Amino acid sequence: MNPIIIEKAPAIVKVRLDPIPINLPLEIRHQHELYWQEQTKTNSSLRNGEVFTITNIEQTERELVVTVAKTDYKHYLYTLNHEDCEEPCKVIYTCAAVITSDKKMAIGRMNRTTSTPGRLQFTGGGLDESDLEDTTFNLEKNICKEIKEELGLDIHSPSTRSFIPKFMKRKGTHDFWAIIYELSVEYTAEEVHARFLTHNHDLIEMGQQPEFDDLLFVPIEKSAVEAFIQHESSPMVDYLAPILVEYTES
Repeated sequence: MNPIIIEKAPAIVKVRLDPIPINLPLEIRHQHELYWQEQTKTNSSLRNGEVFTITNIEQTERELVVTVAKTDYKHYLYTLNHEDCEEPCKVIYTCAAVITSDKKMAIGRMNRTTSTPGRLQFTGGGLDESDLEDTTFNLEKNICKEIKEELGLDIHSPSTRSFIPKFMKRKGTHDFWAIIYELSVEYTAEEVHARFLTHNHDLIEMGQQPEFDDLLFVPIEKSAVEAFIQHESSPMVDYLAPILVEYTES
């Protein structure tokens, strides 16, 4: 695995769509299809939608310009579970560190019906075609939508103290890129959790599966973060421990 790199988010981040979709070799598509059939036997809720893979990166001190092209979820899922595969799907996504008024950070546990059951991570998700404005993805629209869908929080409500792009993550397990936002809210951890539980209940009542089946809260102080990283046995997304440490050191 490449060492993960966490940096301050650049002043300008642009993600542009290449109009020509990825065209994978037939043999690789066959591998993806066989693996997909295996996975859907045990997890029938998986759906093969659109995913966008990075085809070019231009980076300066102030600006990051990423070009992506359309592929599919089969490609992404295969990459996720085959570290050294040929023609990997390398994504860029958004996520958010949600910080409560009592100085705790919200961490979601992925639902068992997702492609990464039980994994701990921030709220967030991949790019969606609905986030496109002409040929450029609106990243803020993307993460605001994910926060609403996964936690039931509206960043435009009076409860929001601040909302900013905070970090950029690259390298790591699959060399996925991420723009990590920080959402600071007026709610305590207990209040955020109560809102989350109500939101999940409403989703289930509508026949939908929540992305997270639980929310954990880690105090943003060194000993609590160290204890969490040392003793938590659940799988974690690669940026989680480094970001928690970053917050205790900054």
